[in-house]
Amino acid sequence: MRFYYPTGNAEHARLGATNLQDQHKTEHESDKHNRYQDMIMMANDGIMVIQEDKLILVNPALLLMLGYDNVDELLGKPVSMILDTTSAHFYEEGQESIHWSDLQNPTFRACLLMKNETILDVEISTSYFAFSELPATLGIVRDISKQIELEEAVDFSESRYRALFDSSPIAYFTLSLRGNILQINKAAERLLDYDENNILRRNLSTFIHGEDKVGIVNEVVSEVAQGKSLEDFEMQFQKADGRPIWVNVRANLLEYIDKSSNIALMASDIDRRKNAEAREDSERGRANLYLEIFTHDLNNINQSLLFSLGLVENLDKIPEKVKSMMQQSSWHIRRSGRMTANMRALLRLQESPPNIEEVDLFDYIQIAKFAVEEDFPWKNLSLTVNFKKEEFLVAGHEYLHHVCFNILHNSMSFDEREVVEIEVNAEQVDNLKMIRIEVLDKGPGVPDATKDFIFRRTGSPDEQIVGRGLGLTLVDQIVRSLGGRIKVEDRVEGDHTQGTKSIIMLPMWVETAELPCGRNTCITFYQSNHCVFCEPAKEILLSVLDELGVPSSIVETINVDDPSAGIKPDELPMLPFIKICDTELSGFISDEAVRSAVLNLAMKSCYPDFL
Repeated sequence: MRFYYPTGNAEHARLGATNLQDQHKTEHESDKHNRYQDMIMMANDGIMVIQEDKLILVNPALLLMLGYDNVDELLGKPVSMILDTTSAHFYEEGQESIHWSDLQNPTFRACLLMKNETILDVEISTSYFAFSELPATLGIVRDISKQIELEEAVDFSESRYRALFDSSPIAYFTLSLRGNILQINKAAERLLDYDENNILRRNLSTFIHGEDKVGIVNEVVSEVAQGKSLEDFEMQFQKADGRPIWVNVRANLLEYIDKSSNIALMASDIDRRKNAEAREDSERGRANLYLEIFTHDLNNINQSLLFSLGLVENLDKIPEKVKSMMQQSSWHIRRSGRMTANMRALLRLQESPPNIEEVDLFDYIQIAKFAVEEDFPWKNLSLTVNFKKEEFLVAGHEYLHHVCFNILHNSMSFDEREVVEIEVNAEQVDNLKMIRIEVLDKGPGVPDATKDFIFRRTGSPDEQIVGRGLGLTLVDQIVRSLGGRIKVEDRVEGDHTQGTKSIIMLPMWVETAELPCGRNTCITFYQSNHCVFCEPAKEILLSVLDELGVPSSIVETINVDDPSAGIKPDELPMLPFIKICDTELSGFISDEAVRSAVLNLAMKSCYPDFL
């Protein structure tokens, strides 16, 4: 729009233009003011304008927040009317910060008094500006009641956690990813005999006993930093007085919202248990040494006595009564020799079991028959065998002859007849890949109450059968070590007095086929003399294999420190390293991971048929 004025009246025209510009400016500022005021009134946050300590503007959101119905109830009233007297100083300090601090928009918490005189927790963000050419304060008010409740709940939870943390008998350490100690509890102080100030900010390796302290911490941190959980790892800490102490360690990764990570490490004192185990191992070693010496020397004495008695028996003019007594003496000496031999076999079976190999069952039966007949010269053994040589080959070892001998000998001992009839039958159980052997006699039999315990001479006192020697106990141990089973039944079902049927299940001998992958075996365990986790990892592996009934012979152990192995440590991931078929495990390995890999191996078509 344009305005025209007469040229003869220029001054009037200039004045008219100035007045028009002022009018447009006033109208523009008024429109702008109205728009801002509309925005304030529509805001969801409570807004107030304070000038000379009086409320000159409040929006509906603030009215609703404080429980007022009419704006006139607050406009022109002093701000102290809505301030809780106990927290008014927060507002005063906030006001002072506007003038004296460098903050442009200071924020503070305060308690406002609602119309019903209840307290409302709020957060006020303030700014300083000019309103109607006078200084004023704009306050944006947010209700933080729920936030305060959450913070109080968090504080309460943290205090409870801290109380549990400090009162726990387990030592807790919070470590950085470099192994530095950031936080501990009271149990950690008691474990190490240091106070908190002498533990915090130091590396965990400072408190580890032994030479490879840094290496242990590095391996633990490396494993946990990859997201693995360290469980039941036994190591030695060092107390303030220099004494080592055994601990069981668990560790896992702590990941926070800000993407940072720490390590939680828990240590339980197992020093008494480890010392007891060490004493037990020492005593067992000493007992085994004495037992070995005792059985060896006693066997030599028995052999000398038997030789001397044999010479005397062959002398002329020996009365028959004396000869009979000498034969009984020889029998008891041989019995004593068998007991010592059985004892040595039990010991060696546990300490160093022989390798499993192909065994012809017929040969062992015939060898046992000859030995039993030598032991009972006053009796005759009538043995019937329903199979021939090389008909049944089983997976056994040199101790299998003890099984055949002791079962035949037991039948001869308890059958009082001069001619003892024993029948041995064998058959192949194809679906189990087992050989079932039955040894039947016509002796006094075994009562039902004794059948389940006849092979037990070890274990708890309640399970032991007294007076049966070690022969049958050795039989049970040998059969179980081969992956077989043994039990006793009645020869005539329901009548134990008609004799005994001993049933033995032994695995068939199966030639090991060459693996299609070209490896020597399905499981390879790589270890090192300097590896922290190698020993516990191997214990876990062998324990899982025993649990699943897989023979330990399937494991090939390779020491990378041995030059003849031809393997460089840097060619492998972190040790220990286990290859279970195509599954690779390294570092600290859990039993769940090993079990899963072995079960997957068992599903392979190329898995060796051990049973």
